[in-house]
Amino acid sequence: MGDREFDEIFENDESDMVIKKVRKKSTRKTILMSLVMGVVVLIGILVTNAAITIKLSNEMFYVNEANIKLHVPNGYISKSDDSMGFLGGRSDFTVSRLVGEKPVVLENKAAPFGLIPQLFMSRSQGGSSQSAGEWPRNYWENSYSKMIFFHPEISYKEYKNDLHELNRISDDKLIEVGISFDKPYKVAEIQTILPIVNKSWYWVDACSKDVFERYKKEASEYDGKATFISEYEALGVNVRAYGGEDFYGSYYNFVEALKSSKDKKYNEIYNELVTKGYTDPNNAPILGVIVYGMKDELKTLIGNPHIKASSFGVVVDKY
Repeated sequence: MGDREFDEIFENDESDMVIKKVRKKSTRKTILMSLVMGVVVLIGILVTNAAITIKLSNEMFYVNEANIKLHVPNGYISKSDDSMGFLGGRSDFTVSRLVGEKPVVLENKAAPFGLIPQLFMSRSQGGSSQSAGEWPRNYWENSYSKMIFFHPEISYKEYKNDLHELNRISDDKLIEVGISFDKPYKVAEIQTILPIVNKSWYWVDACSKDVFERYKKEASEYDGKATFISEYEALGVNVRAYGGEDFYGSYYNFVEALKSSKDKKYNEIYNELVTKGYTDPNNAPILGVIVYGMKDELKTLIGNPHIKASSFGVVVDKY
């Protein structure tokens, strides 16, 4: 082999090595760029998912909060923790109630939210009990009694009267009682018919015509102790003077909540209030109230002719 041929072979080998180096460098660069792009895309997905999920989480919180304000007298969300998934998650929250100035935890709840349905399981320890010839007792998860009410324009076979059971409660307890009136009253009359006791919630006539007829039918056909209106079904407004919640402000907020709700049944109730002229708080019929106090304070209600029925709610240590 001549020197020229040897030089050509050597040059070819060098060219191959250069090409291989260039290819390796190009491959590494491509891989690195792919990794960088992948990381950028992943970060973009995570940021977008977080933004969407946080938005959905906030929307679910406001839905839960609005529902509790409508259906849990003096209720509010005292704690909320959300777990985030892909385009959704789960909201764990605590439902509490103010009895006077004392916060009381009623139950813990969970609700899924998101664009993609979440695998979800929920368990609750609340329940109910009933003995023969007795009124049924429904309980919150933390064992506090749920109140029941009786519509004053419906004739029931029997009425619950827990005020006569006050002596069974110890003197150191703060007691919540749901009161059903003998007839509808206007807000201006409430202080006259219940002048002494503390009032925390007013039950207003926000019952649709169809629901009212259902209540009326049940009262005429079912057993006496099986017909009543649960506190969840009775719509009303909070009135806490020390908390800055007077009836008028709370009632306007209540009407607005019905109007702006995404649930059609609340929109229908709002339309009925408009038709009846009940959007003005001075015209709204008050069907009952929730009162609270110590045993001796509540005993002043016994024999009040304006009270048709009474039902214990939360009973808790005052301090």
